[in-house]
Amino acid sequence: MLIARSVHPLPGEAERKERLLSLIDGFGSRKMLIVGDLIADEFIYGEVARVSREAPVLILKYNATEILPGGAGNAANNVAALGGRARLAGLVGADADGARLLKSFHRGVDRTSIVRSKQYRTPVKTRILAGGAHSAKQQIVRIDREPGWPLSDEVSRAFAKKILPALANCDAVLLSDYGSGLITPALAAMIRAAIGARSRRRPVRTRQHGQADATEKCVAMRPPRATRRSRRYRGSH
Repeated sequence: MLIARSVHPLPGEAERKERLLSLIDGFGSRKMLIVGDLIADEFIYGEVARVSREAPVLILKYNATEILPGGAGNAANNVAALGGRARLAGLVGADADGARLLKSFHRGVDRTSIVRSKQYRTPVKTRILAGGAHSAKQQIVRIDREPGWPLSDEVSRAFAKKILPALANCDAVLLSDYGSGLITPALAAMIRAAIGARSRRRPVRTRQHGQADATEKCVAMRPPRATRRSRRYRGSH
């Protein structure tokens, strides 16, 4: 049974909409530093041609490949799309995937704090989607190519040096932790200490998929999905 939705706004809905629009309008004057894991989200599209004789799997006729920023890159793109001034600090490899990822960012994203390292492999999540020309594309498989960890001390120091100058003029910091090991307790503590030394307090917020201890004492935190489902976080997030 279908229940028709009322055409009348719910109590407080108009006020919430107005507040949301005012917050979006204020983005243009804000500078946000996004620090975290940079991931290349690769989408390969194809049309179903037939079923393979080698195995019960589909054979796709290739159409196109698309690269979009994932992880902290997605957050930076969203800030820029809302009119904010986003500065992105992360790590990519000196490889073809890293070059493609750098080209995929919104033109409003400042990439000067991104470190490229020959000792690092850019993480890539490849999604293969199948569908016809006039039908919805369905994801049939995902392949993850992850970097080798842990990072060398040389790469970690180079990354920390890129972050410190960027903290001076930002209005807020977003730590985007996808559990790769880039956002460590030491790095988070360094950022908090640098911000605490400024005359004007800046909020530090976390979108987290990794270890909770890496970003304790932040202003706000979105814990990992598995952790959000646990009893410890029920009712508080």
